[in-house]
Amino acid sequence: KSCSHCHVTSTPLWRRDPSNQRPLCNACGLYLQQRHKLRPQELIDADNDDAEEEGPQIADADYTGPKCSHCLTRHTSVWRRSKTGAQVCNACGVYARLRGKERPLSLRRNKIKPRTKHS
Repeated sequence: KSCSHCHVTSTPLWRRDPSNQRPLCNACGLYLQQRHKLRPQELIDADNDDAEEEGPQIADADYTGPKCSHCLTRHTSVWRRSKTGAQVCNACGVYARLRGKERPLSLRRNKIKPRTKHS
């Protein structure tokens, strides 16, 4: 089974195009439902780029860039410093500043989720 618009074969939920009943992936189906038009190619390409980034990763021993001293992530929108001066990711830094304690590791995500922009 594949999406009739973007041709992905894996999705959390399959939907149908109301005009022709062909299968749509969750992303294309929701976009069509909310905006009454098909998902643009730039968004499809951006999702495909994200999937490729999840592929081959640099081994921890070979990585020399910044790393969060708390959750050990290597990707963040902003690097911060903890009260002790240790380098932390945005999520750990903001959590500690707002709540006065370290961010639980159970809240760690593998992918940064940007906020949706409301217009």
